[in-house]
Amino acid sequence: MNVERPFDVAAANGPVAWHAMPAIDVAARLGTTEDGLHPRDAAARLARDGRNALARSPTPSPVLLFVRQFNSPLIYLLIAAAAISLGLGHRTDAAFIGVVLVINAAIGTFQEGRAAASLDALRGMIGHTATVRRGGVRGVVDVRDVVVGDVALLESGMAVPADMRLSSSTGLRVDQSTFSGESRTVAKDADAVVAEHTPPADRATMVLAGTMIDQGRAVGIVVATGADTALGAIDASMRSTRATPPPLSLRLDRLARQISIATIALIIPFAVILLLQGRPGDQILLLAVALAVSAIPEGLSIAVTVALAAGTRRMAARNVIVRSLPAVEGLGACTIIASDKTGTLTRNILSVERVLLADGSAFDRSDWSSHTDVLAAIARASALCNEASIGADGAPLGDTVDVALLRFAADCGVDLPALRTAARQPALPYEPANKFSTVAIDEGQGRYVFAKGAPEVVRPMCGPIDAAAIATASAMAGDGYRIIAVAASDGATTIDAMNPTGLVFLGWIGLIDPVRPEVPAAIASCARAGIGVRMVTGDHPGTALTIARGLGLSVDAAQVVTGAQMSALSDAPADLAALVLGGRVFARIEPVQKLEIVRILAASGELVAVTGDGVNDAPALRAAHIGVAMGVGGTDVARDAADLVLADDNFASIVAGVEEGRITYANVRRIVIILLATGIAEIGMFLGSVALGLPMPLTAVQLLWLNLVTNGAQDVMLGFGRGEGDELRRPPRRPDEPILDRSAIALMIPPAIVMTGLALILVDGMHRQGAPLAAIQNAVLLMTVLFQNVYVLCMRSERRSILREPPFSNPWLLLGVGVALSLHLLAMFWPALGRVVGTAPVSVATLWFCLGATATTVVVTEVTKHVVARWRRPVRPAGAPDRS
Repeated sequence: MNVERPFDVAAANGPVAWHAMPAIDVAARLGTTEDGLHPRDAAARLARDGRNALARSPTPSPVLLFVRQFNSPLIYLLIAAAAISLGLGHRTDAAFIGVVLVINAAIGTFQEGRAAASLDALRGMIGHTATVRRGGVRGVVDVRDVVVGDVALLESGMAVPADMRLSSSTGLRVDQSTFSGESRTVAKDADAVVAEHTPPADRATMVLAGTMIDQGRAVGIVVATGADTALGAIDASMRSTRATPPPLSLRLDRLARQISIATIALIIPFAVILLLQGRPGDQILLLAVALAVSAIPEGLSIAVTVALAAGTRRMAARNVIVRSLPAVEGLGACTIIASDKTGTLTRNILSVERVLLADGSAFDRSDWSSHTDVLAAIARASALCNEASIGADGAPLGDTVDVALLRFAADCGVDLPALRTAARQPALPYEPANKFSTVAIDEGQGRYVFAKGAPEVVRPMCGPIDAAAIATASAMAGDGYRIIAVAASDGATTIDAMNPTGLVFLGWIGLIDPVRPEVPAAIASCARAGIGVRMVTGDHPGTALTIARGLGLSVDAAQVVTGAQMSALSDAPADLAALVLGGRVFARIEPVQKLEIVRILAASGELVAVTGDGVNDAPALRAAHIGVAMGVGGTDVARDAADLVLADDNFASIVAGVEEGRITYANVRRIVIILLATGIAEIGMFLGSVALGLPMPLTAVQLLWLNLVTNGAQDVMLGFGRGEGDELRRPPRRPDEPILDRSAIALMIPPAIVMTGLALILVDGMHRQGAPLAAIQNAVLLMTVLFQNVYVLCMRSERRSILREPPFSNPWLLLGVGVALSLHLLAMFWPALGRVVGTAPVSVATLWFCLGATATTVVVTEVTKHVVARWRRPVRPAGAPDRS
């Protein structure tokens, strides 16, 4: 027995390359024996070093979420306005503002609580129990109680509980697709020789926490647990990675700051001027509150939330589940999609896609049905020399290669149930060390031997083979296919199935993880929409290039970037950035490198969406502007790190998401334009009234009535707009393009100026006639409500005239306009509500003036739309060149 040595946590989790050390040295270094730790020592280490578990993510309390909603410059201004109103005794005004604040905070708390991502799913990647040997006694322990130095026993179907250095292994193959991104299982060998700096996924002498044993058995020494595992490193990377806010959040935050600065810049000189004019202090404060209420779009938060929720429902109907509301429009804003290959662009299964016969005849999957007689011999041989089984439902079960070969045989017409009953004789099963397998079948009067395996092993068992066919097979391997050679005896001679020679070579079978059939068309649609696609995978560069070309990506070998190339430039950031920006396919990429790819693309000015399904994708999903996870085949880790989840794992659904995202953004943009146009008109009325010595055109309560009730009833309905049909033929917005670009400002200013001028004319005329202040404000309020009604109808489209827009293109908006007008009429004719809002019926002359002013604003708005439409970039015609 080895002498127990003190356990050195720093050494165990530091630079020691456990995979490069002999197993006996690992055991000695960790102070263990071939029988593992004594239970007493295991308990001591557990008490000292903690449990084998990843840290839980703290979940904010509802109270904290509610308080967070008040962290906005616009909210600060409204709170100040409410405090001033309350201090001046205007309790109704203060109450209205308070209700606004509470409603906004409640909605934000609800949405943020639903969208809060939990990272605790990483804990579920490790099995619940583990089989260990301690002090010569085999037992089952809770996986959280596994400690460094334990000897763990592994077999098919088990989840690996910790990072382990293998001490022995037999036919071990591990499914680590969710970790490394590889679609095929990986052979592990305790006796392999591995370089010290080999990446974790390529360490043949180690198995990693969170992976699954596909076949074989092994014994391993635990060298890392919990946060110290490779899985823990991904967890730490994700926790330390700051989530990038979706584009809409960034734009709205910037808009809020701009409005706040503009409001303060307006109120301060305004108050100074009034003070110099000798106005009373309380009147100045009331005017300041009114200006603040006019400038701040109180209903923006609610309207945007409704628009995003409507987009969420439309996306859900197209199999895109939204976890974070602002991400609804983010997908439509992206300029680059960096997509994981395995399970996202491909089906994450091995499939026979090409067959090359010994005479040089080549066949692709599309040829199976029409050449079954030609392929019969190799198909039958691949089904006979096969260790997979047929399940109760008729589906093949077993090793992924054998399952793929059985499916190929079935496609070629082989009767699998009948074939599997053939009289089999003891033969050689597949072992990674041998690289081939054989089977002997008694048929009729003869015994036939069938063999399959690596070409370099099977070919020497056979007679001469055509050199041209060999060259073609080598080219297939270079294209990324996994090549299996198949041979059989002629039955006339006796052949030793354990050491066969003199076989007849039947041909080569090429397997690959096939492209999802809908993906090429989806990628083409992305290109027409101006969105570039980059493929990121852990597979071999040749495989990645073949898949990329099958996807329809225009890519050459020089545009394939490998993880090794990135590692070589880790100390040269500028060169690394140039390498990444010039790549279109990224192969043999480690999780931390995928994260670096996303950061470099984002730093270059791209709005990056990342798709993925595995644990290895989680840090990149979190760091991207928009993370898109697979819902069916994806891991909980990937889904929790993402903003969007594809319910059908269909890359084509991303195109639907892009379209809905662009529609949602257009709806939000129109909401902002309408709210700010109304606000500009209200501010103009106050500034004009002060400049002309006229009375205040509206009270603070009336401003809130306009901004929240009448405007709120209709502008939120803009969120239900379904687009104009050409969203996918428009180029993406520039990443730095604000919501209020020059066309948006142009659509706001002329109608707002006209509305301001007409309102001042109305105030001046009624003031000259000696009308009471309440009557003047009542008339201006009605005019503004009518202006809102017609302006929102005009703005159903920024491009088409109101006369060309289908009347029922958005029936919800028509309902909203009707509700808004009805509410105001109710306030005018119901005295109880009228006393609160300050409304009453108006004279016929006033009504006609308001209707005439409304018609004038319609004409001005439509002329403005026509002018602005000529500025816009043209829509991309069908068949336009793809974006590279």
